[in-house]
Amino acid sequence: MKRWIGIGILLFVMGMTRAQVADFQQELAFGVNGGLTFSRVNFVPRFPQSLLLGGSGGLTVRYISEKHWGLQGELNYSQRGWKKEGDDTFTPFDANYPNGFRRVDYIEMPVLTHLYWDIEKRARLIVNMGPQIGYNITKNKIRDTVLLTEGSEKKLTEQNFDYGITGGMGFELRTGIGSFVLEGRYYFGLSDLFGNGMEDCFQSSHNQIIGVKLTYLIKR
Repeated sequence: MKRWIGIGILLFVMGMTRAQVADFQQELAFGVNGGLTFSRVNFVPRFPQSLLLGGSGGLTVRYISEKHWGLQGELNYSQRGWKKEGDDTFTPFDANYPNGFRRVDYIEMPVLTHLYWDIEKRARLIVNMGPQIGYNITKNKIRDTVLLTEGSEKKLTEQNFDYGITGGMGFELRTGIGSFVLEGRYYFGLSDLFGNGMEDCFQSSHNQIIGVKLTYLIKR
């Protein structure tokens, strides 16, 4: 009897799996995205910072090839940077930026693994994660040396290329006019914003960004 119960359960699970696969359809979607960025730079040596508010926006393409799994690519413009906090004596920025903040503009391209789970018929929980590369397009770049301590000069040179890891979680609402995705995302830079050699000001200077974005997608 137990054998027949086991076989029955197995056949039921196989039937449900086949039904889900039969119901699944591959999906290609294009759209736009926009949102806010809250950024800082992980400087060593450190100094007090608060998050710098900026914006981002761009294009999104998403291809879902398997149930619960797909790929998503974006081409975005993003505002990043840092903002000094408190009364500190760390001087490299003071001569160039008396207000204590600096905005750096990037063109960025994340390539993401897209995971999703249906909550109900039109709502999904989504997770995106993967590598991201970027290029600094700031007009007024730092290309000179500054007085770090009395009698010694060290370089302060911006790097153009940026790369790191990004990931986020959010919700997707699927409607008759397209899909709306609200997502929170975090980016951790693995490259340095400034040079990190013996002659440079910083041992490291990694971008760190918290973002909130809304994406609108239309299936092709």
